[in-house]
Amino acid sequence: MGLDRLCPEHEVIVPRMRPRGNRSSSKDRDLNQQFSTMRIAVENMVCNMGKLRICREFYRNDTRRYGRFWGCVVGLVNFRTVNRSPQLA
Repeated sequence: MGLDRLCPEHEVIVPRMRPRGNRSSSKDRDLNQQFSTMRIAVENMVCNMGKLRICREFYRNDTRRYGRFWGCVVGLVNFRTVNRSPQLA
């Protein structure tokens, strides 16, 4: 059972596989490169959220506040991302 069947209301994007015994086309390679660029950005944001201590501990508060809790966590991560010093290349 794939993600497209579990969540039909969301668009699921998967990388293109190369045909068996052949090389993938340059169009497919470019598309896979774009997918991996987006995936890496999302994985980095999830990693930054996991660095906060509040995300690593068991949630013991009221379950009705769970959405507000994650809203605060995402707000903190966005604030840190926007205000960090530029990286030296």
